[in-house]
Amino acid sequence: MRKMRAVLLLAAVCWLLVGRVLGQTVAENAACESPSTTAAMRECELARLKRADEGMEAAYRALSAALDPEAQAKLRAAQEAWLRFRAAEAAYQADAARGGTLAPLIAESVRADLTESRRKELEKAIRDRK
Repeated sequence: MRKMRAVLLLAAVCWLLVGRVLGQTVAENAACESPSTTAAMRECELARLKRADEGMEAAYRALSAALDPEAQAKLRAAQEAWLRFRAAEAAYQADAARGGTLAPLIAESVRADLTESRRKELEKAIRDRK
């Protein structure tokens, strides 16, 4: 989990630095509406993944705060297993473009899709507890 966070953090920091150097932010970058290169698509997917991760982390923290210590430990174990699954699934799906420039884009897109779904699951769990 720490390794995955470190990779995601490094990617996000790199993306932010590139954006600052260019004087742009994701919101300012209209290219994400219809990116025309693989590099532009990948940048947009990294931004989507960052937003999805932030939303998932917020939902995870909110759910964890509503649980007793035993349930928190179970949620933590489930989340760690889910993060391993997300990495493995992204690698598996990206393998369809093995060695190509689309492989990283596919992996980031899969991670973003899965993360958005996980956020929704965690938010539903919060609602179900009320």
